[in-house]
Amino acid sequence: MKICIVIPTYRRNVQLVRLLSQLAELRETYMGQAEYSVFVTDSDLNNPASDIIQQLCDRYILNKGTGFDDNLFYFYKDYAGAFDFVFSCSDDDLFNCGPVNALDLLEVAVRQDKAAVHFNHFEYKTDCPDSMDMSYTLSPAAYHLPALSDDPEKFRARFLWGPPRHVGLLYKSSHIAGLLDTMTTFRGTLHLYAVPFMCALESEDASFFDYPLNYFSAAVAKDGAWENTANVFHGLLQYLIASKQLLNPESFEIAQRGFMRTYFGKSAWLRKMISAPLPTETEVLASIEQA
Repeated sequence: MKICIVIPTYRRNVQLVRLLSQLAELRETYMGQAEYSVFVTDSDLNNPASDIIQQLCDRYILNKGTGFDDNLFYFYKDYAGAFDFVFSCSDDDLFNCGPVNALDLLEVAVRQDKAAVHFNHFEYKTDCPDSMDMSYTLSPAAYHLPALSDDPEKFRARFLWGPPRHVGLLYKSSHIAGLLDTMTTFRGTLHLYAVPFMCALESEDASFFDYPLNYFSAAVAKDGAWENTANVFHGLLQYLIASKQLLNPESFEIAQRGFMRTYFGKSAWLRKMISAPLPTETEVLASIEQA
């Protein structure tokens, strides 16, 4: 069983090296049956730390396109087929430091043989994000609803309502391969990573693993995808419109209600945090209707 852990990165070298060092320790103590590889795909074509990074991973890839979506898209296109499963996480994530090796838990999830698995996760906060030896505090697990494990319909509705974070996502490579042409429409949305999960939900081939496998940074960094919050707004709108071609009418209606409430509506938290001019709620609804 070949599993690739892929880490898209952009100018977070200290955090990336910290994560890669942790993964090296996990692989050293892992005693299971799966074969793990670690790939890094970098959007910084002139990264001064590239030599260090190459020594800490199995393959270091320079993004053939631009931005976060292409970091993953070209990995999926060029490399995912060499593996049975792909697990992706962000460059400032960490793996759970509990008594169970996180790679053992990944192997357990893989053996469910689902097209997509989403792990629960903790958030961490730190006063020293650029330190290798950092101290942090953890929040409770991100998802507290037992129904995500027990009720497939509620699980499906929860992640149609809004895409999961880019943390703790495990995909079957054959599932990714069948979606490559579809994913081109989602380049530039900043959420291309969630397309295989959304499609697995729609085909009832996704599951939730209620164990916090990763620690996710609670800080909203003003770099990379979040450098321009208006781009996040427009990317999510593009994502929703593109998903209209993949979801049945009932599923799309759930997704549209969730996106309007969370991102696009008059009282949505994302709209409130953006000072730049944005399409009105009426204009957003019109653009969705016309798609």
